[in-house]
Amino acid sequence: MRLAYCDDEEIQLEYVQKLAETWASRYGEPMTYLAYKSAKELLFENMDSYPFDLLILDIDMDGMNGMELAHKIREKDAMLPILFLTNRKEYVFEGYEVQALRYLLKPLDEEKLFPILDELCTMEKKEKEYVILSIAGENIKLEQDEILYVEVNRHYLMIHTAKDVYEVKMSLAEMSETLTDAFVATHRSFMVNLEHVERVMRTECLL
Repeated sequence: MRLAYCDDEEIQLEYVQKLAETWASRYGEPMTYLAYKSAKELLFENMDSYPFDLLILDIDMDGMNGMELAHKIREKDAMLPILFLTNRKEYVFEGYEVQALRYLLKPLDEEKLFPILDELCTMEKKEKEYVILSIAGENIKLEQDEILYVEVNRHYLMIHTAKDVYEVKMSLAEMSETLTDAFVATHRSFMVNLEHVERVMRTECLL
């Protein structure tokens, strides 16, 4: 488990570190704890990616606050679990805009944090579903969670992810047999991963 916490109060960073160490010791799980004293520091040290299993953000920070930082992170990483921590309630609805995992009021304690760490640890241990794509004579293993949607293009399928588009020669019916129930046909030429759908409209769905 890689847990990162961003807060401009040193005492809070040390307190959460002790909570993380207690959880790791109690359940025998490996834990890497990373502390950041500002949004600027976190962004500077993680310019290309955010390699965390959970990121805890204090909203009430000087300079760039936690909510602004979350919006910045979501420009590159749509999947990182983010937990907001604050003394105020007025940000709770804005938290939904950045797909916050949780929104907790201070003080953070074992009863609030440990169930979240347990849940994430259990999810990480579950075997992920994947598909094998044969592309240019090479087999590529692709996790289904990464697939946004599948599109028919004549005799080929275009497998769309957030980072790449893979072209594979097979039918949509053949592909549907290998995909989980999270994928639904929205049109005879499209299958969409419901895990990435934010809004469904009359003739469109927003990912």
